[in-house]
Amino acid sequence: MSLVTGIVLGNIAMALLAAVLLWHSTRNARDLKAALTRTQLLAATDSLTGLPNRAELLSRAAKWLAADGRGTTLVVLDLDGFKMINDTLGHQAGDDLLAAVAGRLQACLGEKGELARLGGDEFAALIPGTDSEAAAIGFIRAAEAALASPFELSGDTVSMTLSAGIAIGAVRGIDPAELLRRADVAMYAAKATQHRSWASFSPDMDESLQLRRTIGAELEAALVRNELQLVYQPLVCTRTGRVMSAEALMRWPGKQGQAGSPGVFIPIAEETGLISKLGDWALDQACIEIKRQKTIPIAVNVSPVQFRGEGFAESVETAIRRHGIAPELLRLEITEGVLISHTGEAHRTMRRLRELGVQVLLDDFGTGYSSLSYLQKFEFDGLKIDRAFIQQLEDGPTGRRLLQSIISLGHSLNLKVIAEGVETEDQAALLQLLRCDFLQGYALGRPDAAEKLHSLSFTEMLPLTRQRSN
Repeated sequence: MSLVTGIVLGNIAMALLAAVLLWHSTRNARDLKAALTRTQLLAATDSLTGLPNRAELLSRAAKWLAADGRGTTLVVLDLDGFKMINDTLGHQAGDDLLAAVAGRLQACLGEKGELARLGGDEFAALIPGTDSEAAAIGFIRAAEAALASPFELSGDTVSMTLSAGIAIGAVRGIDPAELLRRADVAMYAAKATQHRSWASFSPDMDESLQLRRTIGAELEAALVRNELQLVYQPLVCTRTGRVMSAEALMRWPGKQGQAGSPGVFIPIAEETGLISKLGDWALDQACIEIKRQKTIPIAVNVSPVQFRGEGFAESVETAIRRHGIAPELLRLEITEGVLISHTGEAHRTMRRLRELGVQVLLDDFGTGYSSLSYLQKFEFDGLKIDRAFIQQLEDGPTGRRLLQSIISLGHSLNLKVIAEGVETEDQAALLQLLRCDFLQGYALGRPDAAEKLHSLSFTEMLPLTRQRSN
């Protein structure tokens, strides 16, 4: 081999080596870039649902708000009662539910915006456009309908409800974290009201949120100091005019103003998680009263949060045994909301309560779904007609016919029917003629100390019982 040939071959070999090194370097760079992209994607994505996470949502919101703050709306969605899914069905069922919920929410939102999971059972949607608030409300309504359709989880059927808060980017460049905070505050405001499931942020909500937190802390302190009390409102038999049972109602005597109303502090207790402690206290106090007076059955209201809690039926059994009372003297009142969202667990709890001998009444009948399937499946001992129907009783024949239908329905299912919110003697007389079984309301007795129940009689007030006594 000549010197020239050797030099040429050497140059070729070096060129090939350089090409190989360049190829490896390029491939490594591509691999590194791809790995970096994957890492960035994972950092921006919720691993359970595949949706953007909180950090990514805030990043995207910042870009949208910087471009046109007035054209962006943020919606925060929270699943009502989700914790009970984890507690009763397990965390895997909870994860499966969140993934399914994400799919339904994404279908509702479509191409109108971007959906993210903030963490836990909270989701958020960014919605652009000049009509973004209207689009947000439409999305919420579609989401409500989608989540009401049952989910199948570990052999249980579960339907979900939601609470939502809306915050509008009112000015260009508004801080995305502040927009998220406002939507979150609005969501909690929605949870605090029973009128609708969503609310739009307004500045006074900040003050209201702080007030609810203060009341919640004071309520917990009042419970520890034993400053709460139960009062008892009679249920009167329309056949005899006698007091046949009573409903225990919670009062906060030391709290002045509107905050001392059960309609205010009970929802706050539910919102703050204090309701289970309040419920346990009320159950214990009612059992003490049952043991003391021995004859009049007492009904205790049970919050959906308390009823869905793990081991609720067992806690009732423990209270009965601890106080040594007859189970048939204890009655529990629940609302339809307990049954709709956690059907399987509610059915098991109801069955166990019936095995104990505790009667269960369906409260506020007519204000929710009023499904016949629930009345048949859960085998209640009685139903309480909501006071709204009683108020319409004197308006004309339509209200009376409606009440007659409800009473006949209850009787056809072998249920005792109670009318609550009876405020006049005329209402009481009409309900007696319609063959309602029991009456409850101010016309028959205001909530008071249990000792006064034994001295009450309404024979003279009810026409049919007055005729029988004659």
